[in-house]
Amino acid sequence: MTGLRIELRRSTALWAGLLVLVSGAGMLVLVTSANARWKGNSTSAVLELRLPLAYVWALVVGLAVFQGMRDSRAGVTELFSATSRPGWVRLGTLASAVAAVVAAATALLCAGVVAVVAFGGGFVSVGFLPLMVTVVIALASSVLLGLAVGRLLPHPLTVPVALVATFMVATAAGRALDGRTADDEVSRLALLVPVLDPPSSDLVTTSTSVDIGQIVWFTGLGVTAFLLLVARSWSGRLAALVPAGLAVALALSIMPSKLSGVLVTDSLAGELVCDGRVCVSRAHEDRLPVVAAVGREVLAALAVLPGPPTEVREDTSAMAYLTAPQRSRDVVYVRSQGYPRVLTMPPAQLRLELLAGAGVADCSTPNTIDVQEAVVRYLTAGYFNGGLAELASEPYVWTNTRSRSEVEAAWQALRSQSPQEQLRRVAQVREMLLECQDSSRALDVLRAA
Repeated sequence: MTGLRIELRRSTALWAGLLVLVSGAGMLVLVTSANARWKGNSTSAVLELRLPLAYVWALVVGLAVFQGMRDSRAGVTELFSATSRPGWVRLGTLASAVAAVVAAATALLCAGVVAVVAFGGGFVSVGFLPLMVTVVIALASSVLLGLAVGRLLPHPLTVPVALVATFMVATAAGRALDGRTADDEVSRLALLVPVLDPPSSDLVTTSTSVDIGQIVWFTGLGVTAFLLLVARSWSGRLAALVPAGLAVALALSIMPSKLSGVLVTDSLAGELVCDGRVCVSRAHEDRLPVVAAVGREVLAALAVLPGPPTEVREDTSAMAYLTAPQRSRDVVYVRSQGYPRVLTMPPAQLRLELLAGAGVADCSTPNTIDVQEAVVRYLTAGYFNGGLAELASEPYVWTNTRSRSEVEAAWQALRSQSPQEQLRRVAQVREMLLECQDSSRALDVLRAA
């Protein structure tokens, strides 16, 4: 314990821990907005740390490499090798001090963001623990690797090269995992890096296979790094590579190959909580009273349709922020993921959103624009609302003069028909939306004279 206390005072251990806390918290503040989604769910909060980890990881590795060069800088390498005390004891004490402080600082950083969620009234569950364990092991093993690299390659350029290389690897891995659709192939090698661009959803977490694979890999890397640090012969250094080799082989066999296998619905936050026939996720349970009241109004309004929906339910699917929304003849889905945030809308706006499409979501993927589909949503919402009104999800159509004129002209054509004909056309469009047929055909059905 005396040696450990000495290393805590004389090594960069405490500075490394402080670096993790300050840089991690600082980058999290810089890269996220004040109303970021992660503040609503503890799992999302820890997952959000994967983005600033690209910077923190590089800084910690660079500092560890610098620390690993201590004996060489002081010119005492030969002196310590001639002492009777085993080298692995002294080096093990140094490694334990630095890695333990970094691990503790990382755990404290994760606990800090969870505390922000808890004090902000967000949803807190044990779902963040696998993510936290992964990050802690990743940084601790990276520290050990940095110490080993610094000891084996005591050159003035080693520190900057290690820092830049680590940052470049983190950046490249983050880009390799930036999928646009659920079926996008992802690089398993990129999953060996603890960096991930968090999804724009607070109902998503990494899959069990990703968590286990990363824990296995970083544990094996840590063992190899420690053995490299204390090895004195080339044969010992070659043997030290075995744990990392076995770990990477096992991890790659576990890792998924598609984005849909990397990110899954948070089973705890995404659990449905219901008030009668209206359900929202447990993470958004505070909005249930408002959604339940609006949902009952929507179901009553849609009851005039043949085969009307009977439930209102939040769409908690993991890929809802990337793929076209779910659709069902019996369920009106609430799109809580992506933008705009439907669940935070005032009741009047939420009612219009659920009535649009006669209770059926549009067929476009998020972040795409289909003007004709938007016009269809305006007309169907207006039919059940008794008049046109702005949809918060389609503001450009309402504010654009040309699109607004198109909506009003189509509205007049629809309202010129008999009540029975209007209902027939809206019901037909609902069927077309359920099958995701051409939006231009749906618009023609509504506005045909």
